[in-house]
Amino acid sequence: MRQAFCRTFRRDDLRLIDLSDLPALIAIGWNPQCTAAATSQAAATGRPARVIEQHRAHLLVHDGQTAVKAKTLTALFDRLETTGDGLAVGDWVLVHEAGGSLYIHDQLPRSSLLLRSRGDNGVQRIAANVDTALLVMALDNDYSPNRLERYLLMVRAAHVTPVIVLTKPDRAPALDAQRAEIAALAGPDAPVFVLDARDPGCVACLAPWLAAGQTLVLLGSSGVGKSTLVNTLLGAEQQRTGATRAYDDRGRHTTTARSLRMLPQGACLIDTPGVRELKLGGEEDVTADAFDDIAALAANCRFRDCQHQREPGCAVVAGLPPERLANYRKLRDELAASQQKRLETTAPAPTRRSKKR
Repeated sequence: MRQAFCRTFRRDDLRLIDLSDLPALIAIGWNPQCTAAATSQAAATGRPARVIEQHRAHLLVHDGQTAVKAKTLTALFDRLETTGDGLAVGDWVLVHEAGGSLYIHDQLPRSSLLLRSRGDNGVQRIAANVDTALLVMALDNDYSPNRLERYLLMVRAAHVTPVIVLTKPDRAPALDAQRAEIAALAGPDAPVFVLDARDPGCVACLAPWLAAGQTLVLLGSSGVGKSTLVNTLLGAEQQRTGATRAYDDRGRHTTTARSLRMLPQGACLIDTPGVRELKLGGEEDVTADAFDDIAALAANCRFRDCQHQREPGCAVVAGLPPERLANYRKLRDELAASQQKRLETTAPAPTRRSKKR
């Protein structure tokens, strides 16, 4: 639903960006990058707030003190829409109060944006201004290295740090082998933790990413323990949890909307609904963002433009297991299709030529 409202403000009605209460802003994730983003907009005015929930009929923003429903000005809505963009949970915005209502009239530059494809409906903005993505996967029937690879592609394309959390170790058919497989797939820059989401010890394990000014997002399928992990990090039962089905370990969608919460450790956490099938948004680079082993092998291919199909002297085909090569090709082709669709949907409409008289 289009949530924009016509209202005209004179420049004199608005103050310069108000950063007088930095401790309150830090409580909702403000950091030095935010200050740099705010000061880079010389003409920007108003009071900073952060989008913490996005609903069909309204946005909920937080200024570090209170959460308030806000209305988006038509001018901002139209400006974002012309570039195929829109506001997302985690966005920093500038607000102004008038007539008893709060209005969003500007958006600060983002440090990151997580996107996923919605097929013919374009892309979905999952979360903005995220520093770390907690990629949660259960070690039961939810276990899928190929799906995890998609998550790694998405977060690395957005320059977000991935941290992998493997849950339900008590239901793992081969715990050590699964942990080793995921560690090899993720590479040295993505820490891998095997945790019981109910264990308070999770807080200590994830402490390096829970400091004030940091923003995390939880990503994973339904039923892997994301809501349970949220409750553990919060130290209170604030997120509703549901049981998984015994025959396939699939969970119910206890989280139905993205929301940003402030953790007692100082960081902010964006919880998201479970996604079992993740379609890539088209910004990712298969070789650069996930398949480092293919990048290394490709350097030894006979042809510089080798497509790793049936070309003679292909080091990738010779050096990779068939299953991993098939997954690479599937993701590469899917990304190519997504990128083509994005080009088609964002291309300017052809101008109509006037008839010569």
